[in-house]
Amino acid sequence: MNDRYNKWLNDNGISESDKEILKNMTEKEKEESFSSDLEFGTAGIRGLMGLGSNKMNKYTVGKATVGLANYLNKHHDNPSVVIAYDTRNNSSDYALDAALILNYYGIKTYLFKEYTSTPELSFAVKYLNCTSGIVITSSHNPKEYNGYKVYNNKGGQIVPPEDDLIIKEVNSLDNFESLKYAPKNNELFYITPDEVHESFVKENEKAIIHKELLDKYAKDIKVTYSSLHGVGIKTAKELLDKYKFNYNIVKEQCIYDGNFTTAPEPNPEYEKNYELGIKYAKENDSDIIILTDPDADRLGVYVKDVKTNEYIQFTGNMTGNLIAEYILSQKKSRGELKVNSAVIKTIVSSNLTDAICEHYGVKMFETLTGFKNIAKIIRGFEENNNSYNCLFSYEESYGCIIGTHARDKDGIVAVMMLSEMTAYYKEQNKTLWDQMNDMYKKYGYYKEKNFSIVHKGIEGAEKIKLIMEDMRNNPPKKLGKYNVLSVGDYLTGKIKNNQTGEETSTGMAKSNVLYYYLNDNAWCAVRPS
Repeated sequence: MNDRYNKWLNDNGISESDKEILKNMTEKEKEESFSSDLEFGTAGIRGLMGLGSNKMNKYTVGKATVGLANYLNKHHDNPSVVIAYDTRNNSSDYALDAALILNYYGIKTYLFKEYTSTPELSFAVKYLNCTSGIVITSSHNPKEYNGYKVYNNKGGQIVPPEDDLIIKEVNSLDNFESLKYAPKNNELFYITPDEVHESFVKENEKAIIHKELLDKYAKDIKVTYSSLHGVGIKTAKELLDKYKFNYNIVKEQCIYDGNFTTAPEPNPEYEKNYELGIKYAKENDSDIIILTDPDADRLGVYVKDVKTNEYIQFTGNMTGNLIAEYILSQKKSRGELKVNSAVIKTIVSSNLTDAICEHYGVKMFETLTGFKNIAKIIRGFEENNNSYNCLFSYEESYGCIIGTHARDKDGIVAVMMLSEMTAYYKEQNKTLWDQMNDMYKKYGYYKEKNFSIVHKGIEGAEKIKLIMEDMRNNPPKKLGKYNVLSVGDYLTGKIKNNQTGEETSTGMAKSNVLYYYLNDNAWCAVRPS
């Protein structure tokens, strides 16, 4: 700790005003800020904002950007980068810093002129034919956090081997003297053209299956929407307005606010974030409540049950499978399902998806948690002469994408799809809750429960590490009433059968995930985040 602290105090790249702040730190503050380095991981950096080697600040953001610049200049001719940022505190400053550092190192940049969603950034990389993309966001984390995610030239978060090469460049920087900024009026600095957003909206519209249905019934569909103080309100409102849905917004939560005043933990999984939405929905007799997180890549849903006049929360798995069933059933009825149609999910997503895909004769692919892994599969399809056409992808953590216009989760396109689905089933005198129950009757009942155990700070990170090590070294024989038949360790890449001792391969890349195969077709997965 002291070595890192003293190194910052003596670094010529640290401003004198920041050094004064460092000198006034308490021992506890030093420990929290300098206990480790904020590592550039497989997609970028994320952490608490503040001064220090273990925090998100202009220096750690700058170091990551210089490393990215060095990588791009070594491996690409005339590289270019598009940069977006959400409503979090300091996001716009970090984004501008990144652009001007890249410009100093001879790299052309496009910077969005206003708050922009993660899926739109992903789309923009491909649309502008950029070498890379950056989005400044910490997604659904509390206001104290921020992050810096890097995208490849196909619009997906970076994956091996590219991530390893960038990490190597970042880690090779020993001080902050390399943080140099070009003037803002330099010839390599561009504002992202408006046509990017216009084209992104059009791509979202392509997901609509029954435009004629919306022309007729959208005005009768009551939607309550909240962006949880984030960027989603802009594009969601555009689409809901265009198709004339009878919607209302949760006004208090649709104000840009990096402090997330009415949603301190702006995660669409959390029930408390729906309290205002439910109030608005009941006043408007809404059919559905939709929330997107601050960077609009995740989406949560409450659906009205007309029998009880109450609103029921859908999990990410429920929403994902509801959309999958709708897309596949409608495309089949229209003769649009092809032999190479595909759906992608992650290993911790519901097995209901398997049953749906089997019913419609659609190939289902499974991958590790994280949309970067889904994007990698889609890229593989393209590079193999479009061997498969991905219709839908999702993960249980409230993220999905319809089609392949972006290579990250897109909460905006899901807003449009769920609104259309509400109209489609309402024409049949059904709610989305009715449809969910019909699916259970059709495919069988799938029960799930997701637990998040939070351990904060340095001590928390160490505790999480020890928990995973203990579970890995001492695998349980039972979980509740269930017997553990096999244990999949994705860090070693092995699945061990507890009865026979036989080991087989997971068939996937390494990841710190433990997966327990239980009797009665049950399973449990444990992973740190």
